[in-house]
Amino acid sequence: MATASGELLVYRYEDILRAVGRFIDEEQLQDVLILQTEHGVLVRGMQRPRPGARLVPTFCERLFTKAEIAAILEEGRRRRGTGSKLFQ
Repeated sequence: MATASGELLVYRYEDILRAVGRFIDEEQLQDVLILQTEHGVLVRGMQRPRPGARLVPTFCERLFTKAEIAAILEEGRRRRGTGSKLFQ
């Protein structure tokens, strides 16, 4: 991905996994597959049934574009260091 000035942005895998990890947790995915493509990062998995829902896991798929990855990482940088309310 390139910035407005044409500078190429390169992310470490740790950063990419951090960006999509929250989605995986929030959607309660299991049996997860993460693929890096030319369009972004594709996440596929089976969503565990929520209380009161069907008892069968459902298929879930999401493509995170390069722009979305950049935005998620920037938001994470802003939140970092603010700490958890559990430890205050």
